[in-house]
Amino acid sequence: MKNVILVLKSFITEVLIIIVYLFLINNYIGNVDKTINADAIGYYDYLPSIFIHHDLSRKDIPVEKDSSIYDRINATGIYTNYNHFKINKYPCGTALLELPFFTYAYLTTDLDGNNNDGYQPPFHRSVFYAAIFYLFLSVFFLKKILELYDIKNYVIIFIQFVFVLSTAVTHYANYDAGFSHVFSLFAITAFIYFAKLYFKNKKLNHFIYACIFLGLIIIIRQINILIILFIPFLSGSINNLKDGVIILFKNKKSLIIGIISVFGIFFIQSIIWYLQTGNFLIYSYQGEGFNFSDPQFFNILFSYKKGLFVYTPILFITMFSLVWLTYKRKYYLLFTWLSFFVLLTYILSSWWSWFYGCSYGLRAYIDYYTIFFIPFAIMLDKTTIRIRLIVMAISLLTIPINIVQTYQYKNFILHWINMDKEKYWKVFLKTEDKYKGLIWKKNYDYNHYSTVKEIFIGDIDIPENTSAFVYNINSLDIPNFEKVSIIQVLFDSYYQEKDDTKIGLKIIKSSDSSTYYYHDRSLIQFHEKELNKWQTGLYNYEFSKINKKQEMSISLKVISGNKNCKLTNVRIKFLKHI
Repeated sequence: MKNVILVLKSFITEVLIIIVYLFLINNYIGNVDKTINADAIGYYDYLPSIFIHHDLSRKDIPVEKDSSIYDRINATGIYTNYNHFKINKYPCGTALLELPFFTYAYLTTDLDGNNNDGYQPPFHRSVFYAAIFYLFLSVFFLKKILELYDIKNYVIIFIQFVFVLSTAVTHYANYDAGFSHVFSLFAITAFIYFAKLYFKNKKLNHFIYACIFLGLIIIIRQINILIILFIPFLSGSINNLKDGVIILFKNKKSLIIGIISVFGIFFIQSIIWYLQTGNFLIYSYQGEGFNFSDPQFFNILFSYKKGLFVYTPILFITMFSLVWLTYKRKYYLLFTWLSFFVLLTYILSSWWSWFYGCSYGLRAYIDYYTIFFIPFAIMLDKTTIRIRLIVMAISLLTIPINIVQTYQYKNFILHWINMDKEKYWKVFLKTEDKYKGLIWKKNYDYNHYSTVKEIFIGDIDIPENTSAFVYNINSLDIPNFEKVSIIQVLFDSYYQEKDDTKIGLKIIKSSDSSTYYYHDRSLIQFHEKELNKWQTGLYNYEFSKINKKQEMSISLKVISGNKNCKLTNVRIKFLKHI
């Protein structure tokens, strides 16, 4: 019993951090129903393919039998062509770590006997629980690493909290829990711990454990083999690095066991490739690669589109530890850390899609978060108490920034891919409903549309806190209304951010008074230039065309907010696609 209590005490901080994180998810950021989306499908699909459908490439399922599985998988390019075969381009390591959680869902879920098996809600939840578990282990191993550097306990706890709450981990353990990053973070953090432990104690079993995790790192995400280049920093000094290498070569048995461990684990991926294609070694990302002659070094770090330091400012703060290392003349640690970071950034920024698709922040760095916090923790531990408290206080400010931005991304306030400076500051730390979709406003090529009718309504003046229909027209008065797909509403206004007014458009079937279409948008959603300035704004209410000619009633509604609503030069255009 005493030993159990001691074990529980050793995890108390990590448990507390996860509880705080789950509280934020449940009470602010919001839960998600589906964790297996986009890339996550590829990382996960090994499990239902093997254990439920018994077909690694799903090639034996006729499209005419059930196209839904193909719609889900092919839409995201999960299975690509390799010679005459279909292969899952994503590595299998994430699925391997998800396997225990998948197994529980598999044993407790009634399957329907169709191709959607393996994607029911319990399986989505199992991926979320898996991500939480490996996040917990990542935070635990981070603590163990910092203990090897003799960091003060309260500094370690502080580092653990900002590690989870100030970084994109907040997003990728919840909304995109099925992506590989949290799983890679766990494997790399565990590898760093055992590698550092080996160089500190020179015990060969620690080297073997590090090799096991290195093998796991590779089958989760092959490019992350780069972490071996961080070993010089972990050694602590050039002499310690030499001694560690010499000991390995003097103990060839342990060296061979370690190498076999790496290749043995990687063989899991090779077997899968062989079963899919007949080849043990392939490049699965067909048509995708690196452009090493054109690295996006500045963009990947500072761009408003996805820049690492823009969306994860705590990491920019950690970079001040390099200044401290320089001041303290710890040149070996400075050179080895900076060399790894520069090389890592060069390679990651050379990927054909340097911003890594529709995602929150620069997700490719998540796997390596631990390397940022090691020198940062060392600096905090060794500086004066005054400087330490100042830096910690500034760092804590990044927690609400990260939490808000995570919420914004989930709720369509931050754009998933098309962010720029103007958009970023327009919605900076804004969470009200009226900002949802504000910068997602669709741009139309009006060369492909023609106006079938334009109506000038004039000026509208509505008292505060009032809901009123201000205009109504019958569809029979609109030529070819059955071909109309957009009703454009235009007017002049100041479009003030503080104005809560909404403009709604309603289409009702005259035959049975049922609502065919209704949509309302906040006033600021209409703006075309800068907010809080007089301008002509518009919004395109897009809907499915009427299948046949029938009588409809189209109404324009104004719901004023906390002030009088005054709209000038109001017009309505009915547009059809040509």
